[in-house]
Amino acid sequence: MTVSDIRRIFVGRSVVVVFALLVGPLAIGVIDNDFMTPLALPGYVALSLGSSIGNQLFPNFALWVYWVPFLMGSYAVSVVIGGMYRYVRQ
Repeated sequence: MTVSDIRRIFVGRSVVVVFALLVGPLAIGVIDNDFMTPLALPGYVALSLGSSIGNQLFPNFALWVYWVPFLMGSYAVSVVIGGMYRYVRQ
């Protein structure tokens, strides 16, 4: 495994596309509700579940705080799906 392969696993096109599909529609829908599309559903479900669990664990935090774990979780999911895509494609 070369450095190029590792770079593609963590920041390859497939990872960027999956991350954009998870985060992009939700972020645009948060900015203006008119732009909320069905594409935002996976990200919205993940953010809602994370916020509800986080609110039970840390009730004093504001809901905007849960965006950081959501973004990190979305990146982790993107790396896994991107890696699976690269493995299937080879």
